[in-house]
Amino acid sequence: MKKLSFIGIGGSTNIELGGNCCYLKEEDNLLVIDMCEGATEKLEKASAFKDIKNIYVAITHTHFDHVAGLGVFIWYCNFNLNISPKIIYSDFKYVHTLKKLLKLTGVDKKLVKFVRESSFKINDLKLNMQRTTHTPKLQCFGIMFQDKLGKYYYTGDTNDINYIKELCEDKNIKTIYTEIATETYNAHIKYDDIINLEKEKLILMHFDTVELYKKAIRDGFKVARIEGSEANE
Repeated sequence: MKKLSFIGIGGSTNIELGGNCCYLKEEDNLLVIDMCEGATEKLEKASAFKDIKNIYVAITHTHFDHVAGLGVFIWYCNFNLNISPKIIYSDFKYVHTLKKLLKLTGVDKKLVKFVRESSFKINDLKLNMQRTTHTPKLQCFGIMFQDKLGKYYYTGDTNDINYIKELCEDKNIKTIYTEIATETYNAHIKYDDIINLEKEKLILMHFDTVELYKKAIRDGFKVARIEGSEANE
């Protein structure tokens, strides 16, 4: 699997690093994970839409910093690119939640399609949206990718440090994109809890502060990098 390209790697209030959002391009296919505010403009600037014919979206959960840009993105894809994006889902309860969200924000249901995860495949890349814990009474998902080289995990927002530890021990897992935070509020993974885990597998993202981002680099962790941003320096 190619590395995910990020347009933002910050937590909900980290304006400098932007909302956590990434994408993967494979030939004429585009997959976007979550949809921060301003995602469409950032994706356009990163040339993510160039030569694309199929667009997929995976939403890990419906906190505002992960869905705020979804309506504009759907409109842009339809009216500017003439492409109806496909939203990937794993259960019908979540589909109902996403449809309700789109209706409240004025997005016509005709402008978007929903496809079950089992129907998603780009070349040999498959994905599975796995339930995870983050905040009470909210459906939240991590994403397990698999291709011929192995498995790759994207946490979304989670507080399940035990699962991350299990994945670090699993030889089939090649890369783990994991959220991290200084202040967890019982909803995120605490940086101190991953400090001794296998650094080679981990790519850190969703930093609540710029200071934590810089500290992670000093401590030898790989971090997700924002395309074309001075924050990478």
